Amino acid sequence: MALLCMLHPKTCEKQQRCLELLRRSAREYYRQPDAKCTTWSYFTPFPPPKPGKPANPAIGGMEIYTSKKALQSQVDDPIYFQSYHDAVKREDLYEKPEELVAWYRAAGFEARSGGGKEGEGVLISISKMDCKDRQQVVEAITDFAEWVDKSEPFVLTYALFSRPKAPNEAVLFVRYADSKGLKSHSNAPEHVEVVKKLSKLLNGDLGKGTTLWQEVGDSFASTGDGSHGTESGRSKL
Repeated sequence: MALLCMLHPKTCEKQQRCLELLRRSAREYYRQPDAKCTTWSYFTPFPPPKPGKPANPAIGGMEIYTSKKALQSQVDDPIYFQSYHDAVKREDLYEKPEELVAWYRAAGFEARSGGGKEGEGVLISISKMDCKDRQQVVEAITDFAEWVDKSEPFVLTYALFSRPKAPNEAVLFVRYADSKGLKSHSNAPEHVEVVKKLSKLLNGDLGKGTTLWQEVGDSFASTGDGSHGTESGRSKL
């Protein structure tokens, strides 16, 4: 089970305070097997704003748990989860309430080693899809994800999510080792072909539903990275 989060700090300074608290959780809690959280990644808008331009203090997050029960255990945790939200209220960090949407695995691979230090230079794309036939989209992504897994080691995560309450929706979550990896992936003939295929299966342009982010250094925690005994050191969805 995955939780896609969107946080709305009031200012850039309060954004940094939120990130400070989230990094502490990543270091001290989410890397522990008891957390039952296989992937925990937080990220900020990319590219960063140019000098003199208004900054966007938003924070995005993707948390993946072994089960709904594991997610509930995290929500009930008094030391990290509840104390974080206590600090948000006490210090008036948010402009508006955070957005949390639950998703479920559909295709792809969750995490594998690579990309140097955790979070350093890692870029993320999130593509929200309005599907004409979601099952056909899942099948297309499943086939392509197998090629990515074998051919593109600089793609660290390539995972598609869906949810029963929205039968036409899907979300593709991809992590790249760096901007070079993102460019290589986008320019690959195989990627161009799958985008053409998806364009016939979606309502609207895939590109318009895609946003880019930069992973926060020290935020990525994955107890699933290689711990499931897979030969290539990755956690399969």
